[in-house]
Amino acid sequence: MSSPAFVHLRIHSDFSMVDGLAKVKPICQRVADLNMPAMALTDEMNLCGLVRYYQTARGLGIKPLIGCDFNVLSPDWPDEPFRLTALAMNETGYKNLTELISAAYLAGHRCGKPCIDQAWLQQWGEGLLLLSGSRDGDVGRGLLRNQGVTAKRYFLSNPFP
Repeated sequence: MSSPAFVHLRIHSDFSMVDGLAKVKPICQRVADLNMPAMALTDEMNLCGLVRYYQTARGLGIKPLIGCDFNVLSPDWPDEPFRLTALAMNETGYKNLTELISAAYLAGHRCGKPCIDQAWLQQWGEGLLLLSGSRDGDVGRGLLRNQGVTAKRYFLSNPFP
């Protein structure tokens, strides 16, 4: 029996433009070299590298998971967006990723960067898997600021109706 494989669910490439450095092809090659069955490219606020990533990953036998890292504004921190990773689980999720990205660039430019409003996740959340595992996420921020009640509310909340 083989051991379960690790799958990285939050990778930024040079298409992240703000914090990514590595190019898509070397990232995919390294994932293949490590025998990972899949990976998620989650560049910040865009899907610009999607075609190159999808073709490269498929060509190397890697299942390409599609996602994006979002800057999210909430009532708890209206001037400090938190980070949220969204992965498309199906075609509806992919379409909703594009809706959220478009809305961020058209109407959500605040705090000097494109942001989504937390409430938009209720409208465009179907088909998305949301991950908030970093210290820059909603739960992490609440914990780091000793706002246990806020962190618990985010941890237990379901942003979808």
